[in-house]
Amino acid sequence: MNHFAVEWRPWAAPYLIASAICVAMIALVVTRGRGPVRRPFLGMLATVGGTLFTTGMVFVAGNQHTALWLVRASQSMAVWTAPCAIEFTHKLTGRPLERLRRIAWIAAAVTFVLSFSPWIIGAARAYEWGWAGSAGTLYPIALVEMSLTLSVPITLFQHLPSEHRPLERRQLSLIMFASALGGLALVDALPILGISAPPVGWMPLLAGAFILLTAIIRHRLLDVRLALRRTLLWTGLTLVGAVPFALFAILAGPRLTHGQPLPLALLYAGLVIAMRGYLIALQPRIDRLVGRRRRDIDDELAHLANQAATLQTSEELGRAIDRFLAALDRRLAALVVIDEKGRTRVALSAWGAVPPPSRSSPLLVELAHAKSLIARDTRGPAQLEIERACVRWGAEYLGPLVEGEQLLGLIAISPRQGGGVSDAVELEALDRMCVTVTGALAGARLYERLHALSNELEQKAAARSQSLAKTLRDLRGAEQRLVQSEKLASLGQIVAGVAADLSDQVRTAFDHVGRLRQHAEVLFGAADQARAAIGAVDPQFDEIRRDLSPLLDAVSEGARRAHAIAQDLSRFAPSEESEAPPQPRVTAHLAALIDSTLTLVTGHLADVAVVRDYDETLPAIPVETGPLGQVILNLILNATQAMKGSGTLTLSTRRTEAHAELSVADTGPGIPPEVLPRIFEPFFSTKGPTVGTGLGLSISYGIVKRHGGRISVESTIGVGTRFRVHLPLP
Repeated sequence: MNHFAVEWRPWAAPYLIASAICVAMIALVVTRGRGPVRRPFLGMLATVGGTLFTTGMVFVAGNQHTALWLVRASQSMAVWTAPCAIEFTHKLTGRPLERLRRIAWIAAAVTFVLSFSPWIIGAARAYEWGWAGSAGTLYPIALVEMSLTLSVPITLFQHLPSEHRPLERRQLSLIMFASALGGLALVDALPILGISAPPVGWMPLLAGAFILLTAIIRHRLLDVRLALRRTLLWTGLTLVGAVPFALFAILAGPRLTHGQPLPLALLYAGLVIAMRGYLIALQPRIDRLVGRRRRDIDDELAHLANQAATLQTSEELGRAIDRFLAALDRRLAALVVIDEKGRTRVALSAWGAVPPPSRSSPLLVELAHAKSLIARDTRGPAQLEIERACVRWGAEYLGPLVEGEQLLGLIAISPRQGGGVSDAVELEALDRMCVTVTGALAGARLYERLHALSNELEQKAAARSQSLAKTLRDLRGAEQRLVQSEKLASLGQIVAGVAADLSDQVRTAFDHVGRLRQHAEVLFGAADQARAAIGAVDPQFDEIRRDLSPLLDAVSEGARRAHAIAQDLSRFAPSEESEAPPQPRVTAHLAALIDSTLTLVTGHLADVAVVRDYDETLPAIPVETGPLGQVILNLILNATQAMKGSGTLTLSTRRTEAHAELSVADTGPGIPPEVLPRIFEPFFSTKGPTVGTGLGLSISYGIVKRHGGRISVESTIGVGTRFRVHLPLP
């Protein structure tokens, strides 16, 4: 018989009822569910519900052909339970499970395709409770694939010791038990293997579904507890509100419209709009009614936060915490505070004097690591210490007060005085309370540090007031010198420009003298020819010829000297920074640079005796002639100003090992020893704001440093000062 037929049997009822419950749970999760486990949980519920439904339909099959295809359909639905359950476990625990997930999905896809072939379910046979399938050749593959579901409770059991949060531990415990119980549904595979067993697989599946529902409703696995209460309340009030509208439409509608279709339709439309307005007005009141407890807890937390910000002692903070816990029907078992030195003390306890934990207790290490609320039944390395502390203080929860990586203290919270298990709203409130108290303790500790720092700063401020005043005077002097330096820099730029223009004009004049000499030679030649022709020339012409050559030579020499002076001015114009971009280096003799510089300061040396002591064997060295000439100029000017225009200036060069030494010595009053270490500082000057800028020696120091050399000073009060510049030899 190849046609489909149905025949009701009582064993179909529990399977169909269980599938209907799964559909209701699916609807609840679809409409109100939230969270990362929502999608895999929906997949798991869908596969379980589909398996229950198709299994129930097997028992209403009317013939062997119908039973065979229903068994195959049930088998094809059952194979997807394992990958969906493993995916749910992955999202719930955060473990990768990459290999297991890949194997489960591939095996499910292959088994799904083979489920409709004789290789998995070969035939259908009747047995004492209804119809059952007969195992095909490859049915063990399907059996192994479905057995992968048993990896879920194993994975949850392995993850449970690493979870310290009370709410999450309850969730994991319930889900682990539900998954282990659901695995017993494999008993329905026994008839396929030829073992006569009653169809009771719906029992563990339905029990597991109810346990999962408990995890959802009681422990907010998908954050739908309030949503369910709101849905039930909204449904009930909607039905109550709909009764008057329905009665009016049924009883009064036909009479008012006299049975006319159009008026009756308009009346019904008006009733629907009125019903919609009723629901819109009702929804905010339902939200306020359902969320009243959360709002009350939020108000208590806000009051605790305001109090914690103004309290002065940890004892007062403990009393404020105890008042907040009283709103949750609890008491403060102990408030333990840890100072900056690591010492522990019990600031307040509702049970009187209780001992604090020791500084080296594993309990403190575990709390600092957990950073969240810990229940008494927490499993872990410090399980024994946690249980002892809870027994000692009469506590159900321990709340660590952790800021960053530092444990500031802990709060021991007593069980509910009226008994009962904490829900998610209450546990969330306890976590937020710990955060508030942590902020209060951190603020108090910070206030103490700031107070100590304030006292220290006041003492240092009094000691530094004189130093700041002196620094201010120095800054004002430096400002004046900086202004003077800017003026000198501008003047240097002007001098450089004038020197460049003067050099161009002198060069032009020098060229014209040469041309004039050539023209004079032509004229003299013509005069000689005329004397030979006519025999006589004016004697005055001979005098002009005799005087013209020396005059042209004098003009050429003057032009040459003027050009050299212009070049010296351009070379020695002050640079803006000692760290200016390096100039091309040329080979030069230090003696020549000194003599060239002396020509620029001849006016300053009228009453100064200049002594030159040059080492004739000193070779030329590669230098930046302009910047190094500026160094020599600064040293000579400083020496003449120190001698106040009269004395002896000694300029010398000599060779010292691998260096060439340039020395500038004067017979001035000398530099005081307390001033000597500062003479190379920028803007430091002993000449007064109208004479020096304090930049000459600083710039000179940088230029010599750039040449790879060094500059040093020796001074004796009443004898004089000597500056030595050491430059590397090639």
